[in-house]
Amino acid sequence: MRDQPLLIALVAVQFLIHALGWGMGAEVFRAWRGAEGHFAAHWLLLACGLLLYVPAWPSGSAPRNLGDLLIVLAMVLQYRGMALHWQQRAADRACLALMLASALVVLFSLGRESGHGLRVATVCVGVALMLLATVRLIWQRGRALAPLFAAIASAGYAVLALALLARAVQALLVPPQTKISIDAPGSSNLLLVILVMAVGGLINLAQIRLVLGRVWQVLNAHAYTDALTETVNRRGLLQQVERLHQRARNGEPAYALLMIDVDHFKAINDRHGHAGGDEVLQRVARCLREGLRRGDVVARWGGEEFCVLLPQTEPAAALALAERLARTIAALGSPQVTVSIGLAQARALLESFEDVIRRADAALYQAKQAGRNRVVSDGDVLPV
Repeated sequence: MRDQPLLIALVAVQFLIHALGWGMGAEVFRAWRGAEGHFAAHWLLLACGLLLYVPAWPSGSAPRNLGDLLIVLAMVLQYRGMALHWQQRAADRACLALMLASALVVLFSLGRESGHGLRVATVCVGVALMLLATVRLIWQRGRALAPLFAAIASAGYAVLALALLARAVQALLVPPQTKISIDAPGSSNLLLVILVMAVGGLINLAQIRLVLGRVWQVLNAHAYTDALTETVNRRGLLQQVERLHQRARNGEPAYALLMIDVDHFKAINDRHGHAGGDEVLQRVARCLREGLRRGDVVARWGGEEFCVLLPQTEPAAALALAERLARTIAALGSPQVTVSIGLAQARALLESFEDVIRRADAALYQAKQAGRNRVVSDGDVLPV
């Protein structure tokens, strides 16, 4: 077992490589205070803590004690990074209490005959608690989004946590003169080092999976979101209309579609400039979002034109909602704007979703031809 410190050093080097990768990620995303920065600090501190086990320091020496506390702190940062990723409260007080308790136990153990076992138990329990807290976080937040990932990651974290808790019990039960730290000779310690290396790789993969998943969500959101109004863009709306149309064909209640145009928008741009026009579009979009029900979708169709998708909505309810939206927008502050609205009720079994959009657009054209500031429902002109 003389090569065991070398194996620990190799594990530490592996963790340093993880730290470098996460440091690059934190720099790219400017996220040193976010999950990426916490993961980089986690792997760096963990590697430094393990490296302090490589030299033949005597038990209870300052470098060994520092290594123990660095490992516990590393796992605190790992948990905190996970909490930041899931946008959860990080339980900072509990983490601080754990670090203070670990430091006090280490200090208390220095003058005792059984101090070595107590110090080993302290670092094992501290790391295990952080791992179990992370398991709870992943299982609560990730199970619905990625059930397979949540199961595998949680299992890996839990296995290492249980192994460390078993090691903590063992450390408290062995004779005081028996050395049981991870660098001590013995097959159980060698297995623990290998387990740390394997689960460490799994933890790194879990972190990568989470961050890449978040990046994908952000990119996907940008691909289907209008940058100016923060509503769904045309591509995103077409996908949702097509999906809803298919559901209506399968027996769900029909949906309605509103095409909305800001009246005399060119004049607004000429009078107030493009910045003023952009502000009007943002204000109209905000008014539409606030006036809709949960599940309704507002999208920027193009230019000064918006489209509102109303799932499972009867014609009378869609018409009442359209009239209310038009009145609300007309009552907004300066510059005062009005909108024309075309309404089409889907006939999913008789037409395609493109036909529904064309009918709503034709109704909008009628509303504009009839004098604007009004709602047209499939040919019925209703002034606001």
